[in-house]
Amino acid sequence: MDYSSGQFGEGGADLQAARIRFTGTLGPAFVQFALARGRRLSLRGSIRDEDDAVVIEVEGPVALIDAFEITCSLGPIDSCIQSWTRTDVESGALSREANLRFEG
Repeated sequence: MDYSSGQFGEGGADLQAARIRFTGTLGPAFVQFALARGRRLSLRGSIRDEDDAVVIEVEGPVALIDAFEITCSLGPIDSCIQSWTRTDVESGALSREANLRFEG
């Protein structure tokens, strides 16, 4: 699959891993939304629901992780994302301590 779309898309197919932490009024609807989007984009990853945040660890092509991040930042209609942070990590270095997993 080719993810290049000219200069803007260069490097989009390179593999990457990221840890994205979302805060706000999230709940189970947000977790299910993120799971469905991760599967739809054929990403590998896991989701951990913490007291004050949802932490998503994801691996795949850079362009698809970017799309996943933006989609999740909008969230489902019954969630309100207040903030999120993304930390890029070495591919294969993500923890496997999670309560939900998605695989594309």
